[in-house]
Amino acid sequence: MYIAVALDGNHEPLLIAFALVTINCDESWLWFMRRLKECLGDNTEVGFISHISDSIEFAVQRVYPDSYHGYCCKNIAEKTRASTGSNTVVDQLFWKTCNTYNMSDFYACLNNLQNEVNGNDLEWLENIPIAKWVRAFFPKINFTGDFHGLLTPYTLKVLQKRFIHSDGCRVRHIIGGRYEVSKYLTIESVQSDRGICSYGKWQKCGIPCEHAIASLQRLEIEEIHQMVNLKLSIAVYRNGFQTETVNPIPILMHWETPVESVVVLPPRQFT
Repeated sequence: MYIAVALDGNHEPLLIAFALVTINCDESWLWFMRRLKECLGDNTEVGFISHISDSIEFAVQRVYPDSYHGYCCKNIAEKTRASTGSNTVVDQLFWKTCNTYNMSDFYACLNNLQNEVNGNDLEWLENIPIAKWVRAFFPKINFTGDFHGLLTPYTLKVLQKRFIHSDGCRVRHIIGGRYEVSKYLTIESVQSDRGICSYGKWQKCGIPCEHAIASLQRLEIEEIHQMVNLKLSIAVYRNGFQTETVNPIPILMHWETPVESVVVLPPRQFT
């Protein structure tokens, strides 16, 4: 079974499409991706996160050549455990590495990860492009402020957590909407009018990071909420579920039957 899911504005999984196929191959995934594009339309900006699969890679490149395609970090984590054994420290270092938002943090975490394992246990990881699994390479979310309405519960929860993390930040106003924010030994540059922070978190997830929030403390809460990407508002969330986007299952006579179909018999029962 092939399944395509997405995350909605409340960070919950949303089933987009599924298909029952006879074999996991290039042609099967190509057929599935083409049907998916028919449902989503040509103008939809999409990115893909999948298991490591040459067939999926082939289908995405053929049907969505301009889209981002990354690999599921859980899939890579499973391969890491298989090569290094069950090690909690290695597991934590791996997730810290793949969840970094800028390249300097990534290489520092990767170095710590490599120092924790033995020899060539992670040599296979070097063959996977870092743009496929490191968050710092994930596509940026375009900043869209100036909207009215409440945010989804997930977004409000993230904002509250980042408000707490903004404590201890020291802010220096440069000019206009530009600020320099320091915390501990790090210094980040924030451009509040463009929705940009040098740390990268704001651009990646569409929610102001702790550095941005520290520089925006002079604003009202409602004004800071307007710095969140429009897709995370309740208005967009409700609109997505109120529209009739779920395709009904057609009657049996209209089902599409592959040319090379295989009849799968039920398992035998022994008495």
